[in-house]
Amino acid sequence: MLMIPSVISLTRERAEIDLKAMKYKRSDEALALLGVLNEYSKSDKIMFGHQNAGHIGVGISKRDGTESDVKNICGRQPAVVGVDTLSFLGYEGNMTDLIKTVKNLHRQGCIITLSSHMPNFALGGDGFYDYSPNITEGDCAHRIMEGGDLNAKYLRFLDMIADFVSKCVDIEGNPIPMIFRPFHESNGSWFWWGEEYLADRHYIELFRYTTDYLMEKKNLDNLLICYSPNGKIDSKDQYMERYPGDDVVDIMGVDYYHDHPHKGDGFASSFTKTLDNVAACAKEHSKLCALTETGYRTFDDSGSYYEGLAPEGNLIKTWFTDMLNVIMSSAGGRSMAYMLCWANFSDVQFWVPYVKDGFRHEMTDDFEAFINDDRVVTAPVFMRTTDV
Repeated sequence: MLMIPSVISLTRERAEIDLKAMKYKRSDEALALLGVLNEYSKSDKIMFGHQNAGHIGVGISKRDGTESDVKNICGRQPAVVGVDTLSFLGYEGNMTDLIKTVKNLHRQGCIITLSSHMPNFALGGDGFYDYSPNITEGDCAHRIMEGGDLNAKYLRFLDMIADFVSKCVDIEGNPIPMIFRPFHESNGSWFWWGEEYLADRHYIELFRYTTDYLMEKKNLDNLLICYSPNGKIDSKDQYMERYPGDDVVDIMGVDYYHDHPHKGDGFASSFTKTLDNVAACAKEHSKLCALTETGYRTFDDSGSYYEGLAPEGNLIKTWFTDMLNVIMSSAGGRSMAYMLCWANFSDVQFWVPYVKDGFRHEMTDDFEAFINDDRVVTAPVFMRTTDV
């Protein structure tokens, strides 16, 4: 029996989602997750997510999913926790530990979303090169397709994903449902699947080939599939250019960061327009929508590089509460089931404020006000009664 705190209903009949359009078989747990996401997309609340929250953080001492920088501030885990395939190969951990982390997060009622910063398969010989952003040479995207010389290597990588997903089970042995978000930010140029290296139709073929392999060949039925280009999105047509199709996509997402933030920079306007366009596409195609990555991105490289929040001297110290108001003031923003901030890797690369050993980051008060706002939802949101 599923228990979904603070959610009106979990019945499939209530979901304004075209289940008949789905190409893939889905487990009851996956459909239940779809129902939870649907209910929050229709509510006046938004679930908060944080990447790698369970096993990577600045102020945590345990890395098994029982702590997080968010939990250290508010006493609760994020409603949504992102993990990545980078933890399979050592860059962000290892698969065995990540499976334990996911199980612990699920027991606490967190929703899991799996992204994949895939390696460039043209590198590393027979092995995997690991993380390779901005290494786009080698015509990787075409060579990993069926008939290509790198196809077998790519399928070995997908087999690792299938192995991970199948081993993430609840205490009753049921596979934990997850949101799978492959080939994100495909309209950019920093990944080998970006539009500079892969035409729209070839991107769609790759996306569908990948999900077909996992869902049909590997018989995974506990994944929801998310498509998430990068913002800003100026029109619905722009958003749909690389859309893989209604029969394979469950969630329409967007990644949109606030770069070099300062008062009066106009970000709120472009951010709202982006969310409105994504939400409009989702409504037209009977899909859910989400803000799949976001954050305050300072981009400072003057001596001590940091990418997310500045260690001190941030220009907009009320960014979290400001963004919440922007999100919830537009129809598009209110349609978002969840928002996810990026990871806290270190004290010079973090996206959510943290507390540690008496230190309290200068934006912690604002984040605390944000996370305790009635419109923001934290865990538990998805759990079985036997897990309680």
